[in-house]
Amino acid sequence: MKPTVFLDRDGTLNAEVGFVARPEQLRVLPGVREALERLSAAGNRLVVVTNQSGIARGLYDQRDLAAVHAALHEALDGLPEAYLHCPHHPDGGLGYGGECACRKPGAGLLHQARELLGVDFAGGVIIGDSARDLLMARGLPLRTVLVRSGKPVDGQRDALRAAGLVPDHEAADLAAAVDWLLR
Repeated sequence: MKPTVFLDRDGTLNAEVGFVARPEQLRVLPGVREALERLSAAGNRLVVVTNQSGIARGLYDQRDLAAVHAALHEALDGLPEAYLHCPHHPDGGLGYGGECACRKPGAGLLHQARELLGVDFAGGVIIGDSARDLLMARGLPLRTVLVRSGKPVDGQRDALRAAGLVPDHEAADLAAAVDWLLR
């Protein structure tokens, strides 16, 4: 079975600009398309896992998010193969409130990927720009890579340290993370 690379979206694939509610707000980060092509060519499955609490907050809806993901998918030449999202927010809103298993740092989106797509965690990795991205891998056989292309990295390092998680690697961006993975 092919290993899976789980990717955060905002700050990892596209610029961290707050809530991306429309395709025209999307800015793919430099080198991302090429990095994904390299991962795919090396035999990896690619799956996006992303918190999208803007839905619960009423900033956009599921159709808007689908349009953003369709635009991202086109910009990335048909990669990744799937986009899984959590629409919830702990403070509630529009029927998406309260605790859920899919909101990062929970591992629910990873388990959804296993159930819906048949991915295997063995040999896999999660790449993201926040502590919550990497913390979702706790207890699973996934390597973790923190990228510095999104959220301020010092705060993310502090949160990871406080949670007792040391990333397997830290990289400037997705392209550098892929360089490390494919060595």
